[in-house]
Amino acid sequence: MEEMSQESKDSFTQANTQADGRPIYEIGYHVVPTIEEANVASIVEKLRAELAKGDAEVISEGFPAKMVLAYTIERAATGKREKYRETYFGWIKFAVEREHIPAIENYLRSSKDILRHLLIETIREDISVAPRRAVFTSDRLEGETIKKPAATPEAKSEVSEEELDKSIDALVS
Repeated sequence: MEEMSQESKDSFTQANTQADGRPIYEIGYHVVPTIEEANVASIVEKLRAELAKGDAEVISEGFPAKMVLAYTIERAATGKREKYRETYFGWIKFAVEREHIPAIENYLRSSKDILRHLLIETIREDISVAPRRAVFTSDRLEGETIKKPAATPEAKSEVSEEELDKSIDALVS
């Protein structure tokens, strides 16, 4: 596989950094479902406090909502295996210096309340809300509007009893 040219790397880095030079990151995380719904907010506040230690700017956030998982997640804890079929899923997009990422990763790994997490580098723009439209092109129909063919009404005519009987006999035989 070919490596990216230096120009491509520079444009990628510029697109993924804030005006002050800090890169943009996003955390997706699953909170264990054994926690009461009222206490989920305190877990999010702890995570936001950890981000604040690195002077992170929160760009956008999705508060954790309960969801059913596609498969069971198992985790070893206190000598037994815990199995989870549902969690609270949330995400936070933020800008922070690269030096603070290991501390954030360590916090996420050590927290007993967070079942799984994913930390990625991303871009500032919100691409999830952009509506997608299918665009079809054709040289053959350039500038023309496709019209529904007009239906021609069937001509009404009288049917005699004899013709009707013959048709029924043909269908039955």
